[in-house]
Amino acid sequence: MSSQAVLINGFGVLFVILNAFGLGLRLPVGKLLGQVVTHRRVALWLLLINFVVIPIVFVGYLLTIAASIPGEIKVGFCVAALCAGMPFAPVLAKLAKADDGLATTLLVILTCATVIALPLGLPLAIDAVDANLKTSAWDIAWPLLLFLLLPLVLGSAFRVWWPDLTAPLAQWVTRVAILSLLFNLNFTLVAYWSLFVQTWGTASYIAALAGPFIGLGCGYLLVTGLRVKEVGSRHATEVTTAVRNVAPMLLMMIFPFGADPLVTVSITILNTVGVTVIVLFVLMWRRGAPTGSGTTTDTSVQTAT
Repeated sequence: MSSQAVLINGFGVLFVILNAFGLGLRLPVGKLLGQVVTHRRVALWLLLINFVVIPIVFVGYLLTIAASIPGEIKVGFCVAALCAGMPFAPVLAKLAKADDGLATTLLVILTCATVIALPLGLPLAIDAVDANLKTSAWDIAWPLLLFLLLPLVLGSAFRVWWPDLTAPLAQWVTRVAILSLLFNLNFTLVAYWSLFVQTWGTASYIAALAGPFIGLGCGYLLVTGLRVKEVGSRHATEVTTAVRNVAPMLLMMIFPFGADPLVTVSITILNTVGVTVIVLFVLMWRRGAPTGSGTTTDTSVQTAT
């Protein structure tokens, strides 16, 4: 393994661990469960949308409109389709003057569900798009359990055992996690720049634009179908659904598909395009929000990432 690959993988895994641990540090379990009960209809339909509807739409898109893009790129899109819950959804919800507490609750639900859905659904999705790459459910599951779910549980336990240390530790964990993600992105761009340039001619960038709009569209249909009238709750749900979860995607491109750089390239393209699109929508929602709008359920939750 080259030194660049070591840096890319190291910073990627470090981000996933610290991001999950930091999220656990900010989770008041009692209030989280209360939010789940209060918004149970939204949560149940959100699971259906993210792990049934969106993957089917992604696979259908790859088999029809985007059928010409390389198989490894399609695998990256399949990974993204099953990785639900944007890590920065609470921050973006707050920026949009939406309900960042609800965004955090939905993020936790989708992250935990991803640990189950991704190992079960990804092999089927890869077979559906006729990609040459293959992987097993266990190869997908063990990084999620070790580097994503375990740190989340440990962070929640730390909050219970040492509450006085939680706030200062959470600040540092979040800062180091963000720096790790930025280093991972920079080293990825440097290491695979030639592949990013070659991929430009395959229409993969145009296909990547479909990702956030599929998520936004499904989120809009969800809140409209459930007749959610409160604007803050609507935008919180849409933000959480719009962009996929970078943490499990990083684990997939490091472990099961570490030897396939085009999977890394496709995931990086999807994340970059997706975040850019949703930030533009968030700024538009913020401009349209009335003064004093936005709901903050708990100050310990509002900055969870």
